Amino acid sequence: MSGLRTVSFSSVPPDTSIYIDGIPIEDSVLAKRFREECLSDKSEIICDKQTLHDNWLITKKLSRIWWLLTDDERDNTAGFVIRNWLFFYIPYTRKGLPDCKGGTESWERTFCIDNSIIRFLRFANGKDYYGNVSHCYWSTDRVTEYCYWIESFDLPVFLVGVYAYSSSFGHSICAFQIRKKQKDFNSYRFFQYCDDNIKPGNWQMPCSYNEAEIYVHVVRPATLSCGGYNYDTIAEWKIDKDTCETVLVE
Repeated sequence: MSGLRTVSFSSVPPDTSIYIDGIPIEDSVLAKRFREECLSDKSEIICDKQTLHDNWLITKKLSRIWWLLTDDERDNTAGFVIRNWLFFYIPYTRKGLPDCKGGTESWERTFCIDNSIIRFLRFANGKDYYGNVSHCYWSTDRVTEYCYWIESFDLPVFLVGVYAYSSSFGHSICAFQIRKKQKDFNSYRFFQYCDDNIKPGNWQMPCSYNEAEIYVHVVRPATLSCGGYNYDTIAEWKIDKDTCETVLVE
C-alpha cells in the first residue's frame, strides 16, 4: 500500500503531547506557523522587528522550535537578531542598587567582556543569572541607563574567548549555535559590536598575534558578575597562523 496514512484523534487528555518522530506535534505546528509568519521561501526573515520580538522572542517560542528549523533558517534568523538588538558598542557601565533600582557608583569605561556579558544576558538564558547582575547597569551616554538584564530570548548563545597563550592578546565575543555539533567550529556564528558574522582573519579573531597562535574558546557561564564569569567549556579551537584554518583542541 503506497501513500501516507492519516491518523486522527477525537480527543487528547489534558497536559498530554502527541509525538511524531520524537517531536511534539504542537512544536511542529509552531515551526510551521513561524515559517508562514516570519520567513520567506529563501529562509530570510520577513516579519518586522516588533513582531519577531513580541510573538517569538520574549515568548520563548523561537527558542522552543530553534532545532526544528533548517541550518539556513537558523543562520538568517540569528543574523537578524544580532543586527537588531545591541548592534553597537556599549561604552559605559556602573554598579548600583539591586533589582534594577538604579545605578549609584561612578561610570567606568567598558571592556569587551562587559559587552559580551550584556549580549549573552539578552540573547541566551539571562534570567537565570539575574540575582548576580541585578545591580549592574550600562549606558551609551551616561544619561540613560539600562539594567544588564531586561529580558532574555533563551536562544543557544554562548560566551567566547579569543586569545593567545604566549602574548598579551585577549578578546571576548559571543556565538550563536547554528548547527547541532558543538565541537564543529562551523556550527557557530560569532558576533560582537557591529560585526554580525566574525570569521578567522577578522580583527576580532585574528589568524595570529605577534606570531603567537590564537585560540577560540566557546563556553557556557556557570556564574556571572558585572564584568566576569566562571565557565564550563563547550569547545576550543586553535587557529593555524599560516592557513587561518581552525583545529579542534581535544
